[in-house]
Parts: sequence; C-alpha cells; structure tokens
Amino acid sequence: MLDDLDETVRELLHRYVPVDPEHVDVSFDLPDREWSARLTRPTINCFLYDLRENHKMRNSSWETHRQVGANSASRQKGPLRFDAMYQITTWARSNDDQHRLLWRTVAALARHTVLSPDLLVGELKDQPLPVSTTVAQPDQGLANVGDFWNAIDNRARPVLTYVVTLSLDPEIVVGSKLVLGQPTIKLQQLGREEVLNGFSITGRVKDRSDTTRIVDGALVVMSETGDRVLTDDEGAFAFRGVRRGPVTLVICAPHREQTTWSFRVPASKYDVEV
Repeated sequence: MLDDLDETVRELLHRYVPVDPEHVDVSFDLPDREWSARLTRPTINCFLYDLRENHKMRNSSWETHRQVGANSASRQKGPLRFDAMYQITTWARSNDDQHRLLWRTVAALARHTVLSPDLLVGELKDQPLPVSTTVAQPDQGLANVGDFWNAIDNRARPVLTYVVTLSLDPEIVVGSKLVLGQPTIKLQQLGREEVLNGFSITGRVKDRSDTTRIVDGALVVMSETGDRVLTDDEGAFAFRGVRRGPVTLVICAPHREQTTWSFRVPASKYDVEV
C-alpha cells in the first residue's frame, strides 16, 4: 500500500508542479548527507517519516450490511484511518531554484486536498473512503526541525509536512506471501596510495552568468571537514588528502549569492560556479 502511495505522490508532482522527469527527480530516500552528495540535478525529496492512526477520523460505530435476496445481515466496524506523514524538501544548486521548486510543490499539493481517482495507483484504487490530504499545517510539523537534520547529518532547509490519510480494514486478510528484495553488499579493494594519501580535489570557480570567466578570491569551504581555501588568480582551488565518498563544497564570493555543490570522490572534475 505505501509503495503505491509513493507512486501516487510521484504522479501528482510530475503532473501538477509540473516537472519533467528528465530534468527533475522525485525521490523517497532518506535525505542524509550521503544521499544529497549523489544528486546530479534538481530533486524533490518526499521522505515518509511517520505513520500513525488518526483518532479524529476514527469511526467507532457499527455498520450493518444486509444480504440482498437472503434473510441475513452482518455487522462490522468502519475502517481505521491512518496518517502517512511525509517531510518534503527541494534540492538544487542555488537557493533561488530550491525556493521556486518548493513553492511550486506546495501549490500543487494544496490544490489537491482529496486525491482524484485518476491519480491513484495500485491498491489505492480500492480505498473504501476518499484519500484526503493536508500540507504545511502548524499542528502537523516536526516538534524540533533541528533535531531532524542533526539526526540525518545534513544541512537544514525548509521542510513541508505533507499528510495523506488512508483507510485500513483490519478484517481483510492478505493471503499472498510478502516477497522483499535481498540486501547486497559491495566490497571494493583500495590501493595503497589512496589509503596513505587520499585524493586531491582540484577545480576552478567560474562565473555563473558567463562560464568562460573565472572568479578569483572566492572562498571554497569543504563542509565535511571545515577546510577552506581561496581561489588564486586563475580561479583555481585545491584540497589534498580527501577520502573517498561524498563531499560538499560551499562557494562564497563578494557580491554574489552563495552556492553549494555536491560531488562523490573520486570524480572526473570539480569545477563549480558562483
């Protein structure tokens, strides 16, 4: 059911933000630092962080179902209601792009307080009650947003709390066995030189408005270690002894908007723009 809900949310975003899947991703992974370092294009992240019963919508009364043409009837309680709570964030290289994508996202979600049948995927089509939603409600947000970002070891950014209310009939028994994907472990042998000295990250800072121009005197900060360097007269910067894995470079220059760039070491190039 929840995997069908993910695909329904994806379809809603593709259709009504709208976004082109070739240029903007929709992800349901945990948005930790390692995940964000792998991003290569703008992304809407919809992280399902909680699932709880909605007591306000609980129907404690009994329903009577009479058998047509037979002298019999049955009684049963109405379905339970559960809130699936997503934390939605947007990710792009510039704050302007992030904010535009976030505003388009909240507008699309707010327009659909009930998910229309043509959006529903898989088992959601069989929901006995309408699938209702809310977005960015004051009483549904995280109690402490800072704790959330600290827990997943990533930089804070605006978060939308998106709640989808589903129906569950506890009397329905699923007979088919559940089949899950098998976990995989990848081992990689490291060379002696890498173990001893790590990798070198070298690149240039370029002007976003004209990438043929370089930016000298820009501050380049590696978020993971706090190391920082200034670009030279040719806009070049370098970090030595960097370990394999995700790195985040923050670029600051006078009279320019700060930009953030994510890479996975080793990479073929580390040029950035500001």
